[in-house]
Amino acid sequence: MRRVNIEAAFLGEGGVSDTGDEEGLALSVRGGEIVLVLPAGTSESRAVEAASMMRGSLRLETGRVLTFEIHDGAVGAFYEDEPGELFDRREATPADGLSSVSAKPAQSETFGGANALHGAAATARDVMTTSVVSVSPSDSVDEAARLLTFHDVSGLPVCDRSRVVGVLSEADLIGKSGSTVGEVMTAPAVTVSESTSLEKIAEMLTQQRIRRLPVVDASGSLVGIVSRHDVLVWASRRVLTPR
Repeated sequence: MRRVNIEAAFLGEGGVSDTGDEEGLALSVRGGEIVLVLPAGTSESRAVEAASMMRGSLRLETGRVLTFEIHDGAVGAFYEDEPGELFDRREATPADGLSSVSAKPAQSETFGGANALHGAAATARDVMTTSVVSVSPSDSVDEAARLLTFHDVSGLPVCDRSRVVGVLSEADLIGKSGSTVGEVMTAPAVTVSESTSLEKIAEMLTQQRIRRLPVVDASGSLVGIVSRHDVLVWASRRVLTPR
């Protein structure tokens, strides 16, 4: 067992207290590791019963990795199942997902992490997805959960007559109580415009510890969405493309 810093352990996921009254306890298990979020100073003998959240990654005999997250009092749990090679590549990248890495995607050039975005002329318009699935505040949480699982995404923008009023994530659904999207969504939503630079978007994604940013026009209406993956793909292609 080892005590871990909450912010460091959960960077990029959001929804974790940063008030200093909680800490993480990492438990090594066969095939992976489990991290418990519990009140600071809790004895190891009471760790499981006192935990407000449990998260872990387990390598299965099939070669895939199962990542899960369970909140105290929740009626469901979030989990991801992915190939072991993909998990290993992601874990090899530093916590912010955009810092310098040692892999060499091109003969003499390295990705360079955040440096690959420095001074880039690209904007949200260049990488955003324009065909976006969204929900409204009046939709039921059951319908929202169905959309998340059907489209295999971890979050959706919430729109009221096309205007973005919030964001709904898996963590919102399993960690909050309510029957409608409006009751459990995170609001107000952090958004960007089509002209926002990728360098600024990368900074917002990491500093705000969120996975995606709705892109809105001058009236606040949804026109697209940019995810961490979108930014990462653009940056890696920039390195691989001769300049």
